[in-house]
Amino acid sequence: MGISYRGCQTSKGRCALIKKILLHIKESIWFIPGTYSVLSFLLAIAVILIDTVYYEQVQPFIPSFLTTTVDLAQTTLASLSAALLTMTTITFSTIMVVLTTYSSQFSPRTLKNFTTNPTTMRVLGIFMGGFVYSILSLLFMRKELIDHEVISATVGVITAFVCLAFFAFFLHRVASSIQVSNLIKELTDESLNMVREAKAALDDDRNRVLEVKPQFSPSYASVEEFTATNYGYIKLIDYEGLLTFAINNDYMIEVSEPIGSFVTPESKILSIYHKTEEVNVNINQFITVGDERSSVQDIDFGIQKMVEIALRAISPGINDPNTAISCIDYLRVPLVEAFQLGGDFVTYYEEDKPRVIGTQKNVEELLYSTFYQISFYGREDISILLAIFDTLIYISEHSNDAVKKEVQKISEYIMNRFDQEALDVLDRKHVDAKRAKLVAI
Repeated sequence: MGISYRGCQTSKGRCALIKKILLHIKESIWFIPGTYSVLSFLLAIAVILIDTVYYEQVQPFIPSFLTTTVDLAQTTLASLSAALLTMTTITFSTIMVVLTTYSSQFSPRTLKNFTTNPTTMRVLGIFMGGFVYSILSLLFMRKELIDHEVISATVGVITAFVCLAFFAFFLHRVASSIQVSNLIKELTDESLNMVREAKAALDDDRNRVLEVKPQFSPSYASVEEFTATNYGYIKLIDYEGLLTFAINNDYMIEVSEPIGSFVTPESKILSIYHKTEEVNVNINQFITVGDERSSVQDIDFGIQKMVEIALRAISPGINDPNTAISCIDYLRVPLVEAFQLGGDFVTYYEEDKPRVIGTQKNVEELLYSTFYQISFYGREDISILLAIFDTLIYISEHSNDAVKKEVQKISEYIMNRFDQEALDVLDRKHVDAKRAKLVAI
């Protein structure tokens, strides 16, 4: 559910491009380290120019205790470059260990939550930048070029202290990241942010969520269908851009696939209803398809990552039901928010005329995709069953009657999948109490 995205009110085409660029940057590991390396390169050039060209002009403003001889600067910068390269290697190795832990203990889908975290990449970038500065400054520390004291070593020492502070913070970040409770909380916040962005987009009077797909005007008799240009997952749909495109060209547009769907060049993803003879559109301008699902708009993907942690926790190799219970407990938070969106179709209007229709998962589909795997692999664990019922009870207590009806259905589905023979008398007593409470809501 929740395929909408907070749209820009002006410059829709430019805004769509910015969204794609930000998505690419968000998923890129190289961007932040590369930026820090470039900044360090510029810093090194500036310091080298001060030491070699503009020293006489700036010398009156530099305290004498901040300058060193060329020999001392060479020794200092050589030591710093070696130390920072070593710390960069250690940082990279630590990142790889954390990624291995995420992949084996949690879920392969959670790797990006660590690698794309700004703190992680910022630390790596600081060390890379420190090395770039030290080695580049060392290259120009020559007695043949400089016959006076320099400040390169002092700037290098300051850089080393900054790197050391970031390394201490990085150790704290790693220690926090490998705690599953922190990861679950992070995934919950991620899903909540997606839902709230979708709800904010729907605050616009032009946007409505409907149970039944609205009908286009019969005057738009011609229809042009478009397929995906490559295979992969739909990562981003610019509905605001599609709305502007439809209004400007007098089109009616229907998006056939929701966010997170896997599409191929044979998959129909867009239909344009029109009155003209020909439709010219580059669908890649509005729909982004990639190799992996993204958490920018895909609420279901954020929930799926939490489900996968629960599944890994109850697997025989790990056997940690308490972690699974924690995941199930946290699932109620984004689910309740997502169910407030409701409906199967998100429709964008122009003066009560539907212009763009998109699909999203309804309550039944989202409940099923959330619990069908957990209920199967945890069918012999009474603690998992009780945790699921607690979550369903919470959802019912904080949702409307339509959602309550679907919750009742999924509760019966989950109960039927559970191994009834695994229930002892006391177990059944607790289960019956939960079911009775759910029915009474």
